[in-house]
Amino acid sequence: MDRWIQRLHDLLETQVIPLDKPIVVKQLVLLIGTLAVSLGFAGFFRWSLRRWFGYFKIPSSIENRLLALVFLILMIIGITLGLRLSEIETEIFAEFFHYPLTDLFQPPDAETGSKEENRLTLASLFYAFLIVFGVFILSKYLQWVLRREVLQAFQIADHTQFLLLRFFHFTVIIIGILISLSTVGISLTSLALIFGGLSIGIGFGLQNIASNLISGFILIFERPIKIGDLVEIMDVDIFGKVHSINLRSTVIVSLDEKEIIVPNSQLVSESVHNLTHENRLFRLSIQVGVSYSSDVDLVRKVLLDAAEEHFGVIKEPIPNISNVTAPFVRFIDFGDSSLDFELLAWIPDSFQRFDVASDLRFIIWHKFKEHNITIAFPQIDVHFDPTEAK
Repeated sequence: MDRWIQRLHDLLETQVIPLDKPIVVKQLVLLIGTLAVSLGFAGFFRWSLRRWFGYFKIPSSIENRLLALVFLILMIIGITLGLRLSEIETEIFAEFFHYPLTDLFQPPDAETGSKEENRLTLASLFYAFLIVFGVFILSKYLQWVLRREVLQAFQIADHTQFLLLRFFHFTVIIIGILISLSTVGISLTSLALIFGGLSIGIGFGLQNIASNLISGFILIFERPIKIGDLVEIMDVDIFGKVHSINLRSTVIVSLDEKEIIVPNSQLVSESVHNLTHENRLFRLSIQVGVSYSSDVDLVRKVLLDAAEEHFGVIKEPIPNISNVTAPFVRFIDFGDSSLDFELLAWIPDSFQRFDVASDLRFIIWHKFKEHNITIAFPQIDVHFDPTEAK
């Protein structure tokens, strides 16, 4: 029994963090135990306060803030009490944050040990993170200033603004990362080794991410699609407006205001129908079938009148675009039970194609009823042979 007690005593006196004033297991156990008790008490006290706040009908927004503040105060008190009970001095944290992390893997007096002026510590990592975070916030603010004060003043296109701001953002972030790496003490030689390892990882398991990144650069610089374009991805039936083009993915907003995140490699490798690449013009095709007893010349006239009546249809050809013509009607085919016609009409804005097509169908329906033109439906004539019936 004495042997087990001695072993337990030795375990509790084992050094965990070898600082000038080393921390032993017993101190960590007391600290963790005090924090666990404080957490339980803070949770119970928070639950009690919530019930009291319910009696006084305090608004939920104020209630949540007060509860969060009380919880933080109790946890700070618990941490202070835990440090006092475990006899861990607060000065230990400064020493802990400046302790060289490389010494955890090799002795500091080894020949390959870290140099005093180039040590990797938690403090240096924290400073590096602050630098990158600060540079990120600075980049966002500078982008806002450039867009509002410079780019919009020169009336630069939205996609060109996006391209310039994205390039500016990447440049600022790379500069911030290089500064943070120099703060940590990582040399460019170390970066070369890291990127060499990453290239092996890309070859084995990161092919998808690398493909999306390369495709992102292709979309940004080659500009097959731009911000605000109306696109349709044929293979996966995605239709919507391009909201943003990022390095890994592109965000497309559908007509029902749902954001669809599409990998960039899919936009580069698959067939994409860009309805607004050069202009917003779109040609509608309204197909209708009438009965065989209909007057085909009258049907043609009624369809053209319907296109002429709608204000959103282009009535005259556009001189500088040869394919844009006035509305016209095609006699498509002699169907099984109908004469098939097609009304072709151009509209100036492809975003309105569904609404204009619906309006034209309404107009055609009313005009057909006005002129007694019957819209055909599938039908089959069955004849019985009287001799076989007997």
